[in-house]
Amino acid sequence: MRAAILREPGRIVVEDIPEPEPDEGEVVIRVRYALTDGTDLKAYLRGHHLIGYGPFGHEYSGIVAKVGKGVEKFREGDAVMGVNTAPCMECHYCRRSMYNLCEKLTENMVLGTYAEYVRIPAQVVKINLFHKPEDIPFRVAPIIEPLACVVRGVENLGEMEPGSNILVVGTGSVATMFAILLKDRGQVFVAGRREEALKRIQELTGVRTLSTEKNFSEEAMDYTDGYGFDIIIDATGATEAMQKALGVLSKGGKFLVFSGVGKGTSLSIDIHALHYGEMSIVGSFHHTPDSVRRAIDILREKRMELEALITHELPLEMIEEAFRLMMERKALKVAIRP
Repeated sequence: MRAAILREPGRIVVEDIPEPEPDEGEVVIRVRYALTDGTDLKAYLRGHHLIGYGPFGHEYSGIVAKVGKGVEKFREGDAVMGVNTAPCMECHYCRRSMYNLCEKLTENMVLGTYAEYVRIPAQVVKINLFHKPEDIPFRVAPIIEPLACVVRGVENLGEMEPGSNILVVGTGSVATMFAILLKDRGQVFVAGRREEALKRIQELTGVRTLSTEKNFSEEAMDYTDGYGFDIIIDATGATEAMQKALGVLSKGGKFLVFSGVGKGTSLSIDIHALHYGEMSIVGSFHHTPDSVRRAIDILREKRMELEALITHELPLEMIEEAFRLMMERKALKVAIRP
């Protein structure tokens, strides 16, 4: 079968590899669509500690082609969609319902969805593989994985006061998802460096935008009557952007660190302001089984808005062109068609 292999930073090759066979509890699916995302872009540019090198891609939808021994939930020919991991349900963190922090997360990982076929591990088949609803097209279905991560991020923010001032920093697909999910909960602004990207998000979501390059702090405080934002979400993973955003966090506000950063990354925090202002800095990583199920419901409800995140479609052989488009900020998500 044809599959995309990440060989090293900046180099993907599409080559023939053996078609996978399912072990007990597993299925093999014929991939209909795989979507690009920011995590894969990071891996392409500089590597990623969870993905490594080799078979590439983790967002998918398809048709069950082979069924391993003991699988009863799925049969050959079933239309399916799923996410890239599932918790073991037995480790220290799973016993505390912190499923996204499962110690065996990488042991139950789907990798290699930029291919004609992909093997789905037994734990994912058991917990996080689903029959695709007829009203969700194959092309759109893979969005449930990043959407589930965004849902988890919103959960970690906790209760929000009606009319809260919310700032999302970033202009990619994740920032856009946050804007779509939160725009009914308060006054949402999206901030970023590139005017064309901000314009695109404004057209897709209807939220207001701020430039981080032009009088950002002054405008942010003006828009919030001098108080700052109640909720700030970083969807950049860039320390410079995070530092700027922390400067406009309101007393009692919450700052969500959503995008991944490298080990040793640090920020300068005014502990005096943090203490006396009762501010909170919250992390969010990955998804849980509950957030995945909620993402499916949200995808059905907001399908048209979320489908607009897919700005391009290309065949598997043109996968490097897909990442070039993302690097140049011309694409949000690219649908790869094996």
